[in-house]
Amino acid sequence: MARPRSFDDDTALAAAVDDFWDSGFGATSTDELCRSTGLSRSSLYNAFGSKRDLYLRAILRYAAEKQGQRADLLASDLDGRALLRTVLTTVLDEQWGDDDRRTCLMINACVEVGSSDEEIRRALADNADDFRRMISDVVRRGQLDGSLTGTVGADQLAAVLHAAVDGLQVRSRIDRDREPVDHAVETLLALL
Repeated sequence: MARPRSFDDDTALAAAVDDFWDSGFGATSTDELCRSTGLSRSSLYNAFGSKRDLYLRAILRYAAEKQGQRADLLASDLDGRALLRTVLTTVLDEQWGDDDRRTCLMINACVEVGSSDEEIRRALADNADDFRRMISDVVRRGQLDGSLTGTVGADQLAAVLHAAVDGLQVRSRIDRDREPVDHAVETLLALL
């Protein structure tokens, strides 16, 4: 008869998210994962399968958290321009609030893993598509309420805004001062 589990999967998964977020897939060792989760190597593998399987679950968990945050933002009654500013600054506030200014886990995974693993690539693409759709909904709201220009379609603007905020996150890893990042957000908004 198998022994019942004496640990919480979600707590262990949260610890793995932090490990992968800090170091990436390749540089995160199984020993580090065992230390942070408090699991033995056999328990870790029994619970989550391989390191790659745990990485995929960590990415999916992170994506689900971000989807929840996005839904909360969309539920606000702000006009489109104010909501777009909130969306862009929220992403950057989270990063600048982190001592290491970690870039989004999904951006890190896109750079490190890319398309080398189809299932992970699909999870990353789904998350990116979800974020872009959310930005598109916000832009559309602003175009309908008149707070944003309607000269370019919401989907096209969302693609550019998504690329810009991803780039600002990468740049924020090395900038010493947030002012240029905030100025870039204001410049983006001024163009709309």
